Amino acid sequence: MNTGLLLLLVFLGLCVLRVPVSVGLLLSAVTAAIVERIDLIVVVQQFWRSLESFTLLAIPLFLLSGTFMEAGGIVERIAKFSDTMVGHIKGSLGHVAVLCNMMLAGVSGSATADAAAVGSMFIPAMKKAGYGGELAAAISAASATMGPIIPPSLIMVVYASSAGVSTGALFLSGVIPGILVGVTQMLIVYNIARKSNLGVSHARSPFKQMARDFVGCFPALLVPVIIIIGIVMGIFTATEAAMIAAAYCLAVSMLLYRSIKPRDLFGLFRKAALSAAPCLFCIGAAGVFGWMLAYLNVPTMIMEVMSPFVSGPESVLLMLSGLFIIVGMFMDALPAIVIFQPIVSALSAQGGCDPMHTAIVVALVLCFGLMTPPYGITLLLSAQISKVRSLPVARLLIPFYIVFMVIVLIIIFFPETALFLPRMLMPQSFA
Repeated sequence: MNTGLLLLLVFLGLCVLRVPVSVGLLLSAVTAAIVERIDLIVVVQQFWRSLESFTLLAIPLFLLSGTFMEAGGIVERIAKFSDTMVGHIKGSLGHVAVLCNMMLAGVSGSATADAAAVGSMFIPAMKKAGYGGELAAAISAASATMGPIIPPSLIMVVYASSAGVSTGALFLSGVIPGILVGVTQMLIVYNIARKSNLGVSHARSPFKQMARDFVGCFPALLVPVIIIIGIVMGIFTATEAAMIAAAYCLAVSMLLYRSIKPRDLFGLFRKAALSAAPCLFCIGAAGVFGWMLAYLNVPTMIMEVMSPFVSGPESVLLMLSGLFIIVGMFMDALPAIVIFQPIVSALSAQGGCDPMHTAIVVALVLCFGLMTPPYGITLLLSAQISKVRSLPVARLLIPFYIVFMVIVLIIIFFPETALFLPRMLMPQSFA
């Protein structure tokens, strides 16, 4: 049997057996290495080489800032401000969940963290308000996908590290698509609320109340501003921005809100480390798997199959979108980036695509995969919090799927929608 085919079959078989994806990637690569008589020390070297990147240090640091944000009461303050702003609109709790996720996306960069933090807060509240467990989970799962779209973004950090594009410019390219996703999701929630006759949380809040709640969460809302301005002005890199974000969230929580005590620090650092470990292990395992694919010449074979269909940038991006929609159904975004990056780079170069345009399209489609069954992590997590099965939730997500893919198509055919900001603020990234 061809070793490349064996590699893929072993991986798929392990997935069917519900072995964790990261373990499946590593075991299938080790199996292929044994068949090819490759010294297993090479596998270990490739694993660590995949993690030998200064940019990837941003992952544990952004997760640490998210941990400080959650423990420091920042989530509650943002949720309160969101409720003050949109609590008077029909289907208010759904709108609050979407708006809260949109604002938290500018702090954590992780869909999983946002789904857990916001979902645990709003899913029970929505169920009590008559939304139904499946609908509450669907709204939470869809809105959490904004976490890796609106900067900062762990997916964009890994993509920039793998593809060699500017992390700051990629962050900027996610701003407008992220806002579009949030606004369209609120429109969907409003339509559902109108048909289901869902009520409001309260009457329109007075301006004084809005101003008071805005001041209460303003320090937290400064995090994405600090990150973007610092990167755009060249004051610090994305990794340094992650460190500054973590230090800022800790300072706000300890000194301003006084909700984190010195005795809490060890537990919070431990929690962030345990959150980062699976992500980094997955990236290392994906690096080994991707190296084995390249060693067995699999990307070249895939390129030979796909090359006849390449007729321009749009056709390449449509093919890559289709590929990552399928991949995102079965694999986490971070290993998918590492494994398929050689194919993405080769196809986009052949089709004459702008690397930054390719990057934002791939990042968006991978965010779409976060809420698609069977693997979609925000779908599974939200269903678990709501104590419902994921398949009925996925059916209610269909309008969100459609609108999300329409946004992806807009970015493909009208690239300046996403690239306007980075071209204006970081033109050197397109040289």
